[in-house]
Amino acid sequence: MTMKTIKKIILGFLLCVSYNTISIAQNLSSMPIAQRDSLLISIAKEVVLKYGPDYYREYQEPEIIRKQIPLEGDVTGGNAGRYGYVITFLYDPSKETLEWDYAARVGIWEDTGRPSGVSFGNGLGLTIPEVSLRSSDEVIETIPYQQSIRAIYDFNNSDPNQMPQNIDELRRTGRERNSDGQWVQTRPDTPPAEAQRVIRRAQEDMRRRQTDRNRENNR
Repeated sequence: MTMKTIKKIILGFLLCVSYNTISIAQNLSSMPIAQRDSLLISIAKEVVLKYGPDYYREYQEPEIIRKQIPLEGDVTGGNAGRYGYVITFLYDPSKETLEWDYAARVGIWEDTGRPSGVSFGNGLGLTIPEVSLRSSDEVIETIPYQQSIRAIYDFNNSDPNQMPQNIDELRRTGRERNSDGQWVQTRPDTPPAEAQRVIRRAQEDMRRRQTDRNRENNR
């Protein structure tokens, strides 16, 4: 399967599931661009913090791309020709190594403003169930954080006992060489320290906003 085909499948996955979003359903195409982008980022942020908080990043401004579901194909799910947005949260490749070139990616329908799916940098993704994003009754098993780190060798070097070229990274992330000469993971991966601070701050902000909304609803 080519990388182009894989990306098409991910796009279809992100934009083929209905969802009751945090906002009132609305057609985003009629909104001013600045307001629309702010809303898209807000929705996508809450999706990531709920389903895979360890992948939330503020490394750069999230990328927003408008996409259309192909008119034909196996992944359209009856949504052929429908428009949506893909919001991508990037990460700093000098601080961590993930399977994909993004930390998290969220699909949101243009005609309803509803999230459709989310995928993460470790290659895993979720379709979002038909429940409120803010529901306290939904049991969530979040996507675990996983780096994609493999030993890199000089294939021009015939020494079978050569050390990997990225040995410092392997050791920094808890990889150790076993009796078979393989570099294995000895502890769970964790986001970089700076990313952890960003995640905690974002989660605290989301909890404060949720508390304020609950107070308003109880008045």
